[in-house]
Amino acid sequence: MLEYREEHIESKERKLRDFIPVVITFFVGLVVLSIYQNAMLYAIGVLDSVFNSSFLLYLLHHLGFASVISLFLAFIFNLLENEKPGLGLRVVQIVLIILLLLEAVLITYYVQNFEPLGSDFFGLFKNKEIRFSLLQASVATSITLTVCFICYKYIASFYTVISRMYPLTIVFFSIFLATLYSDKKPVNENKTQYLAHHVTKRLLQSYSYEGAEEYPLVRPFQKETGLAGYFKPMDTFPHIKIIILDGLGNEFVDGRFTDFMPNLQELKRTSLSWKNFLSNTGESHAAFPTIIGSLPFGESGFTTLPDFTYRNTLYSILRENGYKTSFNHGGNTALFNIDRFLEEEKVDQIFDRNNFGREFSLQEEDAAGITLGYPDGALFSNFHKNAKPSVGPKLDVFLTLSTKVPYHIPEIDTYTHKVANIVETSGMKASEQRFVRRNEELFASFLYADEALAQFMTREQLSPDFSSTIYVITGSHQLSELSQDNALSKYRVPLLIFSPLLKSATEIANVASHADIAPSLLALLSEKQNSKVPDQVGFLGGDLIRQSGTKDPKEVPLLRSAYRLQDYILDDLFYSDGEIYKLDKDLNLREFEDDEETRVSLLEERFQNFKTVNRYVTENNSIIPKSVSLIEDRKPKFTKEELIWIESVFNGKDFDNAYGHAKQLAFDKDYGRALLLSEYILSEIPRHADTEILMGRVRAWQGDFERSIQILSNVIRKYPKYEDGYCALMDAYFWSGKNENMYEIQRLARKNGIQDKILNEKFERSLTLIRQGKEVEGKSAIEQETVEIGSQKK
Repeated sequence: MLEYREEHIESKERKLRDFIPVVITFFVGLVVLSIYQNAMLYAIGVLDSVFNSSFLLYLLHHLGFASVISLFLAFIFNLLENEKPGLGLRVVQIVLIILLLLEAVLITYYVQNFEPLGSDFFGLFKNKEIRFSLLQASVATSITLTVCFICYKYIASFYTVISRMYPLTIVFFSIFLATLYSDKKPVNENKTQYLAHHVTKRLLQSYSYEGAEEYPLVRPFQKETGLAGYFKPMDTFPHIKIIILDGLGNEFVDGRFTDFMPNLQELKRTSLSWKNFLSNTGESHAAFPTIIGSLPFGESGFTTLPDFTYRNTLYSILRENGYKTSFNHGGNTALFNIDRFLEEEKVDQIFDRNNFGREFSLQEEDAAGITLGYPDGALFSNFHKNAKPSVGPKLDVFLTLSTKVPYHIPEIDTYTHKVANIVETSGMKASEQRFVRRNEELFASFLYADEALAQFMTREQLSPDFSSTIYVITGSHQLSELSQDNALSKYRVPLLIFSPLLKSATEIANVASHADIAPSLLALLSEKQNSKVPDQVGFLGGDLIRQSGTKDPKEVPLLRSAYRLQDYILDDLFYSDGEIYKLDKDLNLREFEDDEETRVSLLEERFQNFKTVNRYVTENNSIIPKSVSLIEDRKPKFTKEELIWIESVFNGKDFDNAYGHAKQLAFDKDYGRALLLSEYILSEIPRHADTEILMGRVRAWQGDFERSIQILSNVIRKYPKYEDGYCALMDAYFWSGKNENMYEIQRLARKNGIQDKILNEKFERSLTLIRQGKEVEGKSAIEQETVEIGSQKK
């Protein structure tokens, strides 16, 4: 009797072997819905095929979603089964059916509106333009559930029992974690997970802007600055050179390690210098737009914002005043979207990693086989070699990298030997000596950077423009490798303004930050030369030199690192991670003992307000109105259908791989798709030279020689050291019968030190036709050239 009773109970209580077939069936349902989505998109001509690489990634994301759902449901299943046999299984089945129904509805919404439903869910019923077919969703759900019902019987019949719960949870959790590292696009992401993520993010948003002003940062431009009193009269607009030394903190200019930058110390003695100066960020890439444009940070730095944002910067405002502009960096400007920022600003010359000649050597590779780019000495030499003479004023910006991990500078042994000598003779404390010896490559890099900067300044003194140039030198932030005295140390950097136009050298004691540089320089030019500046600006900062009688409090927001806006200064109070400190005249932190609750409340209120404004203006393109902005949104616009196709063939952030796909489309004579994918690549990576060249070639293959020549001529202007641009332009001239233009291309190639066998062959080809007085038969030549290039995968 007892045995019969135990057997009866066991037959009703569901075990893990009953749970797993349900989960597998749920995944099968998601697979069916994946096919449904891609089939619908294929039927309306958005996708090229139903089954592609994007489809496989789609299944992977479904698997991750099914895994995390199963992980949670497994515990609920066990809990309910212990309470009442059979209850857990029924609940799990109902939940999974509801999730399949929801996924079918969301996919139907997606294929009809070409965008997934996210946080806009809250305003869904207010939008009368939404397209949705309940019948289509019902049919998709019915087919899915039918397939699931059939598959469930087979899955249950051959499923091997897994008796222990613990290993199963590990499997589920591991699969889910794996999908977190795969790149998601709406076309291949589980739509329920997408909706849940965006709705949750919206609901958990701890603060939101509730002000009445649409542009809360906008205020009248302050045309006067205390800086003007330190400068002599100016006959013309001065040239401005801004040098941002990566990782240069105050310790190397006014702290423990001044012996490692002796030349900068010497320059300081003849400059305006700031004793209490701060970077507004703890990241190099985030410091650049703050210095150039006094711009808000967003979540991780202005240049990382996903969408175009109207603003005015030194680049755009000075361009309106007749300045020629340049940006100089030995590294890859595609990192952190700096290239996109520069293209939007219409910077005249961009000397980045693509524009160094063969006479310069890349920095040594790190352990992963990656080099940051060209060292500081090469950066400055390349500028002097290639900068074009200008009859008007110039703004040149330099961003260095030699003082950046892994500190692979030229002649490293020479500089580490110098470091050892300094340690022995400088009289540093024993603890500091030990620290320097353990980090000798770091300190060697600063010695090297100091010498490179000194050589640059020596070369500048020989320039006829030297007497009318203002040099602004600062650090991006203080290296985290250096020991930090307190939470404010990371932001303490030097600021030096050197110029023959200065009346005298002075050390300035008031607190200032990177955000004050652009407003102050513009005010200086306005006061000295009556420059044209928009009446309304949206700058974070103010004046570098606060004049007496100023009533507004000094506000310095500080972005510690990505997504960490936790530090803030208001006058002499410093807020950090919920703690409040008093700042003395040297920016040392003191215990806050002030009983004035009103000051504490004001500090917390202003900081909270800044966080809300910072998020609002960057997420809603509300720094300044479009009517005030001197730059325009030139980024190509893609239809929703085009974006779905792009996402189906390009999954991830490997734009070189996307370029390869675009090139293959061009070889297959699918020119429209090749151009579409190329335009998308350039919308994200504007200085992807190979893609620009491909677009020029495709235009030529289409017979649009005028457009092809225009594109490729621009490529040569942007990348004068890149041989492939010259080769492509020579082909375009050859196919269009304009062989006489080879002389100008040959002259440019020689001027820029281009020595390429293939290019020389193209010169000879055109020269032969010129001598024979013949023109090429364009169409046949193009077809032959296309075949040759395709076969070589050039």
